[in-house]
Order: sequence, then C-alpha cells, then structure tokens
Amino acid sequence: MKKIESCTAELVKAIQESSEYQEFCRVRDEVAKDPQKRERINQFRRHIFEVQNTKESVDMYEEMERLGREYEDFRRDAQVDAFLRSELRVCRVLQKVTTEIAQSVELDTQDVTRGLDL
Repeated sequence: MKKIESCTAELVKAIQESSEYQEFCRVRDEVAKDPQKRERINQFRRHIFEVQNTKESVDMYEEMERLGREYEDFRRDAQVDAFLRSELRVCRVLQKVTTEIAQSVELDTQDVTRGLDL
C-alpha cells in the first residue's frame, strides 16, 4: 500500500505541474477577480452538471443545445471561454488517467453488472 500511496502522490504532483492544470489555475485566478462572472460561470457549470446527472428522462442532445443557446452570448467572452476550455482539458487529463486505471485493473465484475443499464 505504501508504494500505491507514493505513486499516487507523484501522480497528483505531475497533474498539478502539468501545463493543462497550470493554465487552468491561471485562468481560474483571473476569473476570480470578477465575482459576477465567476458566479455566472458556476451557474453554467451547475446547469451542465444537472443535465448530465439527471435521473429524469430527457433528450440530452436537445437539453445541451438549449443550454448552448441560453449561454451563447456569455460564452463569447474570451475569459469565460478560456476558463471553460482549460477546465475541460484538465477534466480530460483526469478522465484519461482514471480510464487507464479502470481498464488495467480487472475486478471481475461482469457477473455483478450483467443486465444493469450502465
């Protein structure tokens, strides 16, 4: 377990030192100087999160299109766009890491998840 903890700490450090994360932090700190803009960004992010995690039956494509139209003018702001793009790049880095781990560690769950809508 100590080796896993050590490697985890190294991975976290590598992510924090990555150009993707550094850029995100820079843009995040710039946006933080404008509390109204920061709140509007968070409102947009909250809406996206709610759509992606709803238990209700919704047309995901239609709902994302609606949000895109609703926030279209707002997203034209260069600072907003930079924040959202940099956040997405960091999320993709994290997603790639977790996908690689999940695909490499066999937990033999096929029988458990058979028939589930995952």
